Amino acid sequence: MKTIIKAMVLPVAAFALASAGAVSTSDSTVSKTAKPLITAYIHDPLESSCKAVSVNCNTISGPTCTYSVGGNTWTAYRRLSDQSPCTLPLFMDQP
Repeated sequence: MKTIIKAMVLPVAAFALASAGAVSTSDSTVSKTAKPLITAYIHDPLESSCKAVSVNCNTISGPTCTYSVGGNTWTAYRRLSDQSPCTLPLFMDQP
């Protein structure tokens, strides 16, 4: 009787441990090197206005950085100071 119980309990225990190990070591889908958002500026509502927004872009290279909300898309720019115009280009981060 004891050998039958052991024969049934051991495989169940092994399966439970294996399942717990698999769940606890799964790969994360979030990048561990994700860059923080930076402040960019969009021309909204006028071309001369500079509205601050947060984007995932850089100043080095890539496609033009854009900001989209509510079905509208704007080109995102940066500025050197609060008094300077927001006309310096930003670029999309590449995966």
